[in-house]
Amino acid sequence: MQSNLSNTPQDPLYRRVQFLWALLWVMFITFTILGAFNYALNDIRWIAHMHWTTSILSLALIYWHRQRPEHTFYVSWAVVLVCALVLAAYIVVMKGRDYSLIWLTIYPPVVFFLLGRRWGHILSVLVAGGCLIYAGISAPTWHPAEFTGNSLLNILIALAALIAMLRHIERTRSEAFHYLHEHSERLEYIAITDPLTGLVNRTKLDQALYRGLQSAKQEQKALSVIILDIDHFKKVNDTYGHQVGDRILIQLAQVLRSNTRGSDTLGRWGGEEFLLIAESCTRQQAKVLAEKIRHAVAAFSFYESIRITVSLGVASFQHGDDESSLMRRADKALYAAKANGRNCTITEAELTKLATD
Repeated sequence: MQSNLSNTPQDPLYRRVQFLWALLWVMFITFTILGAFNYALNDIRWIAHMHWTTSILSLALIYWHRQRPEHTFYVSWAVVLVCALVLAAYIVVMKGRDYSLIWLTIYPPVVFFLLGRRWGHILSVLVAGGCLIYAGISAPTWHPAEFTGNSLLNILIALAALIAMLRHIERTRSEAFHYLHEHSERLEYIAITDPLTGLVNRTKLDQALYRGLQSAKQEQKALSVIILDIDHFKKVNDTYGHQVGDRILIQLAQVLRSNTRGSDTLGRWGGEEFLLIAESCTRQQAKVLAEKIRHAVAAFSFYESIRITVSLGVASFQHGDDESSLMRRADKALYAAKANGRNCTITEAELTKLATD
């Protein structure tokens, strides 16, 4: 069975597994070396055997997790229990010598990272608290601890281990934050994008229209909207099929992008209707822009050399406008363009003249 190490960093267990394996290999190597050191140089046989037993247990846990990567939780529990036993035994044996109590600082990061906040808190209090209570009770019987080379070595190794663990935890936190940031951006993109054309959807258009109106009211800026509709699009779908119709919508979106300004908000309003929100754009400028779009669409050869035209309605911000009133006038202008033979642009100012004629 494949190890969890093959999982991607987005896997919630990825960093926990990385830390677990690193810790187990460090335990295996460290306790093997310490066992040999105590056996050969210090002649403390039983401590050497304890170190070697821990080393063998670490190797067994590595094998267990490699064979059953889905047992990460159980292996993690085994690791924190082994660490607690070794830590307690070490403090009892050393009786305060060589600044052995500094190793208590290592246990909380290990258990919090492997088992999470709840069990990390419980076991840290139980193990570290128990060891400190024992030290407080037993300290009167201990000999005064001298600061020796072994004391300095203990402090250096413990601090190095603590720094390595905190670095790993910070790296994990940073990667999780980065992933969440990317994921939220992706979700936001999906939420505001029309999946067919890649333009913004109705939700984003509503937001842009609201912001544009607020800016127009507060800063006295011009604002225009252009709504366009494909002429006789139902006939295209009926004749060529909806797949061809979808291709034409995709190509139309590309044509619209190429003929609008970078500051404009262009989106699919619904079906075969598209909306362009043009800030700092007067009615006359919007009419010119709409005509540019109309001519570009009429001149473009779409999928299978199909030719289409569009009708456009233009409305500009007036004092007292809200989203509904502005869009209502744009819709009326669009309907007038449809009624006027299609393939044309009508502004709200031209509606009265058309009604008179």
